[in-house]
Amino acid sequence: MPKIEEHVETSRQRTGKDYLELHEWMDADPGKKAERHDVKRICEYGQLMKAKYGREGLEEYVQHIYEDITARYLEDQADITGAIQSQVAVADLRAQLAGGEGDACPIPVSDVDLLRRSGMSEEDIAHSIQVAQKAMELAERAGVPLDMVLVGRGGLFHDLGKARSRGDDHGVVGARIGKRLELPGELLEIMEKHVKAGLTEEEALAARLPVKDYSAKTLEEKIVIYADKLVDIVSHPDGIVSSDAEAEAGFPEILASHPRFAKGDKPMARLIRIHEEIQGLMGGKG
Repeated sequence: MPKIEEHVETSRQRTGKDYLELHEWMDADPGKKAERHDVKRICEYGQLMKAKYGREGLEEYVQHIYEDITARYLEDQADITGAIQSQVAVADLRAQLAGGEGDACPIPVSDVDLLRRSGMSEEDIAHSIQVAQKAMELAERAGVPLDMVLVGRGGLFHDLGKARSRGDDHGVVGARIGKRLELPGELLEIMEKHVKAGLTEEEALAARLPVKDYSAKTLEEKIVIYADKLVDIVSHPDGIVSSDAEAEAGFPEILASHPRFAKGDKPMARLIRIHEEIQGLMGGKG
């Protein structure tokens, strides 16, 4: 098992920060160490790490567990060096660990494997995992009854169509793929409706899509749309915001000043309405 100093050094190499406090919390107390490495509690402890250290800290927490697992169960260290350093491997692990008991973290690794077998890129899969996690977080904060499994799977599968297309038709394409995979109808609806926050019949006609109303009607659909856009903003390489909270607080202003996120005035208006509705449920200013 790697020592605390080794975890600290790998964190420093990945992020420029040592995350010493986090690694000591994981390893320094022998009486708590097993509990804090228990994969069944990763959702519980992951939320604590995210609240204290932000998304990057959450990633380091998951990475710490991943390094310990590989060190414990794989004999040939040389063969796993690339896997340890691979963001894809970390995303896969995160998906497996997030598939714990209960509805709080419904992301089974079998769904991630299905995305991969369907032809999605590893970058798109990593994005989809982030959207699923953000969507479930928003759903929990909303404080109203919701289908958490649908929210989680909706976030995970929303971009399935990007296995075949990266245009405005990727929602429709994803639903077609999903239908062949016998995915639930509610999940297909999320795939179709997330593009530009729910196209009108007129917009669908102009985009040469099957003409119908794609507007989001259920709260589950709206949460996935909102989560997708928040992840786009937070993860943008230009560093537009430094935290999820900043992205939520400044959401309308960010869309106005960075039109590439909204992709048009009508989608922007829909996104802002969704933002206001969900923030209203969470007690935010909207």
